[in-house]
Amino acid sequence: MKTSFAFLSFAAVTPLAFTGCISTHETVYREQERVKVEFENDAAGRIFYEALSRQRPAHERTETDTQISVPIVFKHKRHVVEGESTSFNHAVRRCDTNRDGRITEQEARIYAENVEK
Repeated sequence: MKTSFAFLSFAAVTPLAFTGCISTHETVYREQERVKVEFENDAAGRIFYEALSRQRPAHERTETDTQISVPIVFKHKRHVVEGESTSFNHAVRRCDTNRDGRITEQEARIYAENVEK
């Protein structure tokens, strides 16, 4: 009977020993300020925003996980979520090929053609 009690005690305590005593979980939302951009005309703005709305959802947000663990002592998990402004800023940088802060209708058309592919 003593053997089965010792075994049951060991079986009950062992899973608890492998959990972290200090455990943290952190979620960080990163939101960038949108870059300032102007459009040559209304058509350029319309073409750009229509192409931006057709982008695949995978490009809209980026999420990363980082996990650090020392068994029994410490466990830390960090989850980072990029905001919507990140994908907007990336799209503006792709579209504004001459980097002058002004998207022309031609740049918007080229960007729209590349988004569809």
